[in-house]
Amino acid sequence: MLQQLLEMCADPNQSLPPNQKSTLLDTSLEAVMPLCNGPGVAQKIKQHLTKFCNIESETPSYSEFVEAANRALRELGKVNVPGMPVFQDDDETNILFHVNDPSFIHQEHQGEKSSRKPDIVVVSHQTAADIIPEGKSKDVYKSACKAPTKDHENFQWVDVRTTFEFKRPKPRLPHPPSAYTKDYVTPNVLYMEYMKETDASKQSTDSFDQSTDSTSTTGTAQASHSTSNNVQNISHRLRSNKRGSDHLCSNEPSTSKRSRQDEERQSKQEERRNKKKKKGPNKHHPVIQNGLYVAEMFAAHTVRQHVISFIVNNDIIYLWWFDRQHTIQCAGINFVQDLPRFVVLLFIMQRMGYKQWGLHPLFEPEPGYEGEIIVEYEDDTNKDDRDKKGQDKRKRVDLTLDLRSEERVTHFGLRGRATTVFPVKSKALSALPRRSHFLSESTELVAKLFWPEEARQSEPEILEDVYKIANEDPDVLGHVPEMVWFHKFEDTSTAIIRKALGIDDAGSRVLYIIVFRKLEPITTLSGEEFLLAWWEVVKCHRALWKRGVHHRDVSLSNLMGYRLRGRFMSVLNDFDLSSIKDSLSSIQGSPKGFERTGTVPFMALDLLMPDAIAGRVEHVYRHDAESFIWVLAWICLRYKEGKLRRKRRPLDEWLTTDAMGCFYRKTGFLSMLRTIRPTRTHEENFKVAFDCLDVIHKYQGPSASVPTDDEVVFKTWLLNHVPQNVLDGNISLVD
Repeated sequence: MLQQLLEMCADPNQSLPPNQKSTLLDTSLEAVMPLCNGPGVAQKIKQHLTKFCNIESETPSYSEFVEAANRALRELGKVNVPGMPVFQDDDETNILFHVNDPSFIHQEHQGEKSSRKPDIVVVSHQTAADIIPEGKSKDVYKSACKAPTKDHENFQWVDVRTTFEFKRPKPRLPHPPSAYTKDYVTPNVLYMEYMKETDASKQSTDSFDQSTDSTSTTGTAQASHSTSNNVQNISHRLRSNKRGSDHLCSNEPSTSKRSRQDEERQSKQEERRNKKKKKGPNKHHPVIQNGLYVAEMFAAHTVRQHVISFIVNNDIIYLWWFDRQHTIQCAGINFVQDLPRFVVLLFIMQRMGYKQWGLHPLFEPEPGYEGEIIVEYEDDTNKDDRDKKGQDKRKRVDLTLDLRSEERVTHFGLRGRATTVFPVKSKALSALPRRSHFLSESTELVAKLFWPEEARQSEPEILEDVYKIANEDPDVLGHVPEMVWFHKFEDTSTAIIRKALGIDDAGSRVLYIIVFRKLEPITTLSGEEFLLAWWEVVKCHRALWKRGVHHRDVSLSNLMGYRLRGRFMSVLNDFDLSSIKDSLSSIQGSPKGFERTGTVPFMALDLLMPDAIAGRVEHVYRHDAESFIWVLAWICLRYKEGKLRRKRRPLDEWLTTDAMGCFYRKTGFLSMLRTIRPTRTHEENFKVAFDCLDVIHKYQGPSASVPTDDEVVFKTWLLNHVPQNVLDGNISLVD
């Protein structure tokens, strides 16, 4: 991995021949040897490492580690390696290590505040200076070795390049050797173990596959990479099953971040640990802590493509590469016994620009950037005609994202689509002509940034098929989202680093942006206006299903709409998990319907069972029909006069559990259906929901014969329970 990081940081203005590029690690090791064996600074670094080894507990060791790292960084500014950029004394590359614990770093997520305290952070020299109180000494390096006091400003996640999380089970560690060589050989390849004694699930699906590819930090990818479930538990705790809070309305609480199986395993582990250690508060395993910090660093940026973070276990540093595909854990470096490789790692960190730290150079050329973005791309429409005329094929689209909007929808997690939605303004896109199958008169736009799997048919491709159907079917026309423009950022593919390391890149993801006409949530409606809007989305979904477009993620946030001359036009939104029959799609390898997709609180009961989780249950029309019923009941019970209830809000527990936990809660809910009371503004609507839920209850149990004909399901589960005036569109509006 060190070799790949060096190549990633190589100066683009210096074109090294391939044979020199492949030896960057060896050249860098040679260049840093005086910092490891020479007099002066080298001896100071050794002294701090020796003190680190002698300290018998974790927290007091932070300052010695920071002293050693920062002394090395200051000297590394003078080191030059052919092909690598020269050190620049600026905010981008002048970094330092800083003790952070016990200071908290806070951040807002959809109105919820998080507070975390990483042990050590890496920030710019200026950021470290900015937190020092007025009137105090501005000796930044001296301040960095001490924990911030209550007078210091807290660091912000947007300014944190990376974190170091420590674990110190051994009281004393072997001292540094008398002299270092660049040919140090580790006794064995070391990887971080997380809850080794637990039995990891042997079955994985798209929802749960969180395997970790491990490569050696010596710079060569091993032929056989160890894979583990180390990060699986982290990801479960950071994201819901398939869809997280980013796919609920922004005023809904966040969904569960781990599975029931993980809860049980975690509980057993905590019991064992508590028996061994009865005193002191329980602290998360460093792997979990590290994952939480990484999720914070992802969430702090508009588009952070990857995060590099570190865990220090005794005298071994483990580098973790996180991106939206999954996590790559690298073999550990013994920073005491193999100081040269640790110093090369510091050299790399010092020469990493914002892009190498994972910030997208277009969306965030510097941390916290909020200015205009210009996307340049080649327009492939009418390509042949344009080539003949010799016209410039490049186009420019201006985008100004409103990153401070209360309507912004963000994501907190490690892997997956990581969808974020922002209001956006664009002169170029606002000037585009409207297509005939779009009825919305709104001029407001929103941008959706997300990381779909590259192997899947893209949402823009699916929407083009949807628009063809809309031109022919009145039940679809005006009831699907208006895509104004999209762009795929090819150079963001998560396959790039994996191919470079020689590891499997299956399941790679890539960044997309889609700009849509702004929609409003259906939850703002009440009475018959709401019921009609709900029913029109049901009809749109049914029409698309019959034509081969299977949505497969009916949820609260995907029922939206807009006003057209006073009338609310409901919209079936978000087609990025949809599948299309091969007969309709030109894309080979489209999903066949056995992938487990959806948002847990609204998923059909069948899809919450173990067989479905394992991918052995086909997702059929009945499952989406049932999801519409759960959405209807959810809104009737939780929304009053178009707003989410603040007190005595039922069903909150559905948001904080995994698939099986939600299954049990839903079946319990069905058995108590007659005792359930809706909000005042949805009393009549809940009568429809009650009748629909009664049908679901009727078909529960192993002996129930569930209808397989889609049209029968549509009529008996949905159509037959909707009042005639709503079917006719003859409703009275609520004042």
